[in-house]
Amino acid sequence: MEQDRRKKNTLETDFFTEYGDVNRFKTQEVIGKGSYGLVCSAIDTHTGEKVAIKKIHDIFEHISDAARILREIKLLRLLRHPDIVEIKHIMLPPSKKDFKDIYVVFELMESDLHQVIKANDDLTREHYQFFLYQMLRALKYIHTANVYHRDLKPKNILANANCKLKICDFGLARVAFSDTPTTIFWTDYVATRWYRAPELCGSFYSKYTPAIDIWSIGCIFAEILTGKPLFPGKNVVHQLDLMTDLLGTPSLDTISRVRNEKARKYLSSIRKKEPVPFSQKFPKADPLALKLLERLLAFDPKDRPTAEEALADPYFKGLGKIEREPSCQPISKMEFEFERRRVTKEDIKELIFHEILEYHPQLLKEYLNGTERQNFLHLSAVDQFRKQFTHLEENGGRNGPMIPPERKHVSLPSGALFYNCSKGTKLYSTVRREVFHR
Repeated sequence: MEQDRRKKNTLETDFFTEYGDVNRFKTQEVIGKGSYGLVCSAIDTHTGEKVAIKKIHDIFEHISDAARILREIKLLRLLRHPDIVEIKHIMLPPSKKDFKDIYVVFELMESDLHQVIKANDDLTREHYQFFLYQMLRALKYIHTANVYHRDLKPKNILANANCKLKICDFGLARVAFSDTPTTIFWTDYVATRWYRAPELCGSFYSKYTPAIDIWSIGCIFAEILTGKPLFPGKNVVHQLDLMTDLLGTPSLDTISRVRNEKARKYLSSIRKKEPVPFSQKFPKADPLALKLLERLLAFDPKDRPTAEEALADPYFKGLGKIEREPSCQPISKMEFEFERRRVTKEDIKELIFHEILEYHPQLLKEYLNGTERQNFLHLSAVDQFRKQFTHLEENGGRNGPMIPPERKHVSLPSGALFYNCSKGTKLYSTVRREVFHR
């Protein structure tokens, strides 16, 4: 007991000592650990707000990882919406030239939708409606900015006990510009297989659309309704089998537009399947919810509604209000100019440094005027900061060692990082209607 008390005191008094503006944060415990670095919960002593501080180490070791981090911190700065996780602050590095780690401060969320679905067997129809409404509202904002998330799944949707959801993890997101071939030549490996749209399972179409995210939201909503993944495919073929078992064999017109020859032949060769009525698959669900779900899970992407169209569905009568469903201005090409040319590690470092300065207005002004200081902090403080993170990594916070979450790629905000797995989170029985309450 005494050892635990000393460990807690050391964590609270030593963490971040002498590292620039981090003195304002009172750290609490390690809440995430993995190949990217470490996450701890903390209190912002200036505002009293709970935050999550994430260290991402050696971000320039691989230029592809650095570009992903740059893309994500840019998107989270530009996409400010109540249903999208927010970066509160990025800590200033000690040196513009020599830094290799970054420390990002997020709003702290209690759980994620994966844990909510697992831990709550008493969700009501009102919960279901409110969850889908928030996800679609966020998606409308994202898509009107010409951004595709491409990796929507329950673990990438953070949750609080008041039923508030926020989409996170934009590590695989892309901005679509109409005058570039970006949407055509993106890799086919995007969303986790179980939530991957059929057109991504077999390179079905030559140009992807925001409908890939709509499909993922449909899969997530079906999982909310039943407590189980809808299409838990073991491989791509099995995934397509599960889809066609429920939705029936796609039409000849749909199959004819599949650009991948093997996928086209496979779909043409399988036995004719009739669609299963959704009322049979989901016998306890609200009929209006099922009508919308059928639209979200249309096999052909052209048959799926946009997020804005889905929000206008009769299912949301009494909840949806157009003034609470803002659009976003399309993101400027200049913000993602680095995606359109070959960049070096130094280019990416300069761009990430610029993004960090967006959270330090005075230094950004000096930087843009060419008068910025090259070193911001004495190196001894950097050494002290490293020791503090090492202490946290070795001691694992107050609740013992953490099991590293499974991460297939470096990414900033992960739902798996912002809750204590051992506690779970029970939702309040009453859904809050003040959906824009911050």
